[in-house]
Amino acid sequence: MNTGQYTCLEIFAKQTAAGGRVRVLSKTQETLEQAAGGAYYAWLKFSLKPDTEYEIVCDDCEVSLCYLSGNENILETGVRYLERTGKESGFILQDLAAWYDRPARETYHFAPWKNWMNDPNGLCWFQGYYHMFYQFNPHGQEWSNMYWGHAVSKDLIRWTHLPIVLEPQKEILADPETIKGGAFSGCAVADEDEVVFYLTRHQGPLQDCADTVEQQWMMRSRDMIHFTQEKCVIENPPEGASFDFRDPKVLKIGALWYMVLGSSMKGRGAILLYESKDREHWEYVQPLLTEEKNQIRCFECPDLMELDGRCLAMGAFMEHHDDCGRYQMSRYYIGNWQDRKLEITGEGWFDFGSNCYAMQSFEHQGRRISIGWISDFYGEHVEYPGGAYGSMTIPRQLRIRNGRLYMTPIAEIASLKGEILYQGSGENFALQTIQGNAYRAKIRFAANTLFTILLGQDDDRSISLIHDAEGLRIETKGVKSEGIVFRADVEEVKDLEIYMDRRVVEVYVNEGEAVGTKLFYNTSAEGCFELCAMKAGNVVRAELALMKSIWR
Repeated sequence: MNTGQYTCLEIFAKQTAAGGRVRVLSKTQETLEQAAGGAYYAWLKFSLKPDTEYEIVCDDCEVSLCYLSGNENILETGVRYLERTGKESGFILQDLAAWYDRPARETYHFAPWKNWMNDPNGLCWFQGYYHMFYQFNPHGQEWSNMYWGHAVSKDLIRWTHLPIVLEPQKEILADPETIKGGAFSGCAVADEDEVVFYLTRHQGPLQDCADTVEQQWMMRSRDMIHFTQEKCVIENPPEGASFDFRDPKVLKIGALWYMVLGSSMKGRGAILLYESKDREHWEYVQPLLTEEKNQIRCFECPDLMELDGRCLAMGAFMEHHDDCGRYQMSRYYIGNWQDRKLEITGEGWFDFGSNCYAMQSFEHQGRRISIGWISDFYGEHVEYPGGAYGSMTIPRQLRIRNGRLYMTPIAEIASLKGEILYQGSGENFALQTIQGNAYRAKIRFAANTLFTILLGQDDDRSISLIHDAEGLRIETKGVKSEGIVFRADVEEVKDLEIYMDRRVVEVYVNEGEAVGTKLFYNTSAEGCFELCAMKAGNVVRAELALMKSIWR
């Protein structure tokens, strides 16, 4: 490999035999070497010369992730990933667009280079860039001890991968067979010249129990590449709260700062409220709200904001099935900020497709924008070499209308619109072969209309959007989520905006009155779309256009 403008190699390596090492050789016979991790992967960093040829040699060790970093323009260039073509072959710089161009990889939803990701963390805008951190396991396509990945964007659509930021605690790395945890979810508060981060550090037994310890920590950054040492700001949960005590989100109301945390209080899911004058010293206030109707283990990834003159709280339900059979749905609550509690006046499900979880929001230039993790609680993920588990939803702009939450894709998504494959009105239509299976469909009905739309077909497996006497719902067949009712809480359907991105579909109903996200894996690179409306004459206009890739 040639380092080009990069001056650092970051590589995660674990011994397969005693003495396993990583060696980096230059043509001048200079040798750099470090020992691979023993019990767990070690995060190794090698200082390299720019515009120099190197070879990476792994002696008795395996590598999970490898990339070049360390240049003065890293926010623009991002990191450069290297991969082996075989166990005995060397590491080769990879082309970003080609790496993502596979049927089981999204083309315009953010996803990591490979392996596991979950919750979005630290969403913010700072000095010309949008930043997204996320829960990351660099070592495999399953949950494990948590790192923080990092990506940056100028438009919230096209993302650039940056170096990993945080890793699990040294105690976990030394004894991963009995201890689990790491850098769990958190948020960012951006000032003019620095960003303050809050996150949960989790450490405990492999099975969650009373011995699990979750604490809230903070750190700072002035350039979003270098970060200060973390500082613990909340050590223990308040009396009556469970050991589930995590995912801080911080905002300012009036002259004071507030933090919400996901937990349960006396056996009921609760969002806990803390207060601070200086963002470092926090005092427990009380539960912001308690979930009385649904029995859940705890809230996860809570959020709190002022929006359209109201107060909006959101949270994800852990270990909960609703009456449709959906698992771990997310809930929103609209109300009034009253005596440092939320006086609830309305509530609903955040996403009816049940594959959106752990959503987080931030505000920039008058817009409240939310991104959620596209999860897979039904075990439908298909593992491929070099693949990824998890991705992020299209960023959504939040509004409150008519006493409920509305969500629409941010306007910037329109920049990805490509070739128009169909335009028409007053008729049903079918496209049997959509090359690339990445498209946007928009349909406007003159009146409430019953219909069936086939969104994906792969042998005996299918996914459809159906509106009939039972209401609007996403229906899957031949997959593990078959039989679950992914139902939208709407009384009529007059407008649809559908985004298919290979293994992910997002459905926006009635200009954001309801949104549903669902996974569906297709082994083919070709997609399909078939509209069968009971009254085709009600189709005022319909359009289906390809969507361009964000990876370049």
